[in-house]
Amino acid sequence: MRSTLIRALARVSLLPCFALAAASAYAENAKPSYGGDIVLATLKEPECLDPTVGGDVPQDIIAHQFLDSLVSQDEHAGYHPWLAKSWDISADGLRYTFHLRDDVKFTDGERFNAAAVKANFDHWLDPATGSGNIAPQLTNYLGVDIVDEYTIAVKLKTANAYFLTLLANPSAGIQSPKAVTRGNADNCVSPVGTGPFIVTNWDRGHAIYFKRNEDYNWASPLAEHQGKAYAEKVEWRIIVEPATRYNGLVSGEIGVVDGLPPENFNAAKSASNISIIDDNEPGVPLQIDFNTKRAPFDDIKVRRAFLHAVDITPALKSVFFGAYKQARGPLSPNTPFYDPAFDNTYPHDIKKANALLDEAGWTGRTADGYRTKNGKTLEAHFPISASTQPADLALFEQVQAFTKKAGFKVFLDTDEDSKVLTRQASWDYELYIDYWNINTPSALRFIYHSDGLVGVDHGSGYHNNQIGIKDAHIDELLDKGPQTNDAAERQKIYSEVQKIVADQALTVPLYVYPSLSAYNTDKVRGVHPDWSIHSVTLFDAWVPKKN
Repeated sequence: MRSTLIRALARVSLLPCFALAAASAYAENAKPSYGGDIVLATLKEPECLDPTVGGDVPQDIIAHQFLDSLVSQDEHAGYHPWLAKSWDISADGLRYTFHLRDDVKFTDGERFNAAAVKANFDHWLDPATGSGNIAPQLTNYLGVDIVDEYTIAVKLKTANAYFLTLLANPSAGIQSPKAVTRGNADNCVSPVGTGPFIVTNWDRGHAIYFKRNEDYNWASPLAEHQGKAYAEKVEWRIIVEPATRYNGLVSGEIGVVDGLPPENFNAAKSASNISIIDDNEPGVPLQIDFNTKRAPFDDIKVRRAFLHAVDITPALKSVFFGAYKQARGPLSPNTPFYDPAFDNTYPHDIKKANALLDEAGWTGRTADGYRTKNGKTLEAHFPISASTQPADLALFEQVQAFTKKAGFKVFLDTDEDSKVLTRQASWDYELYIDYWNINTPSALRFIYHSDGLVGVDHGSGYHNNQIGIKDAHIDELLDKGPQTNDAAERQKIYSEVQKIVADQALTVPLYVYPSLSAYNTDKVRGVHPDWSIHSVTLFDAWVPKKN
């Protein structure tokens, strides 16, 4: 889950760390050139290529290869033109008027204009689309006025300080108005945009193929060049096995790895021809949600006991080799209005965990040491997708081992991804993995607002609020936050939300979601982060030639 942007408010930005050294067979001072193919390998295959349908990180990362947004974002969270040349915001923040470029066309020949933008708003908000990321952020949407062919005004019911954030996200990339009318079945396989690359084929389970958009000449001003992309073709390969991804990078079979395996992080840093993009995603970190709708985690004492039983620090060190940073609270540290006051609310304390479970009535023990109460064992089922990376699975096993010491019997139920999603949709879990990557504290809304209790995927039952919390005060705060332009007031609002989340012991923070990528400089250069989602983009990437 994800998204990104915001305007000139104070923000801590973790810039990427680049480790660059070109191999001797290639000119170190070579200039970008046209031609050549790029192979990128990643862990997870998206369910759909239309980033609005459902909505998950893999969809967004791919989307900005073939979609452009109305606005773009730099590393300091500043806004810049893109498909919109400029925009005006009314004094009350309820009307955004966008002045659009008049020289852009979609790769199916359709014209980009105000009518196309309106068609995209309609697509995002159509229940049949099943948007799990854009639609929940447009609950204050009132409608649009087409002023003229290249001017459109978007009207809001209430002010939203993060509206441009939403529009900069790849999930809000502008798609062909003709293509989106085909329905999800077709649009998920062959979406059409205005971007630098065109989707040509999706070989499910293996790769997604792109070719260059030869007419492209409207890149974001943040790009390092204008005109068409350097690379002629891109193969977006799905490789689940971490060792295979990394070995392919080292050998040169693969040019770019999105999601560098943490066990290879140190080796990659020392390699002379591998460059690393080491960044962290803002928003809600990777965490384990408690299902508070059912026992045993409907009891706050049991939730707090579980948190005190877990010791994440040594687990991260042993599993991720220092590549991932520990999460300690409800927001990642590089998120606007993150408050460190609520970090580490529940330090590892097995004695405290045991005392809380005693107070909660779980005083019996099985022969294996698991706690019991009224003849029932203290059990928790944790559905885990089969596509989960091995390092994450190892981390969950450590959580299982730590909590066993306090008497919890945690089942790691690994299954096919689709079956795990079905269990999520039917609330058939006690524990469930979660994260939400956007560059605003509104990430909290997806996880904790009662709106998220309702299924978002057109009848599937999949819900953003996996905790089951329904708190009118939290809803009020999360509704109010984007409506104020006063930074101090907004800090107060989001600090209170973070305090409630911590006090109520609703989640187990694990690690700050990484954006850890690498590329072989013998095979490709010019790979840069897309700051709207802190992930790689290939528009400026080029294939070096040997001396």
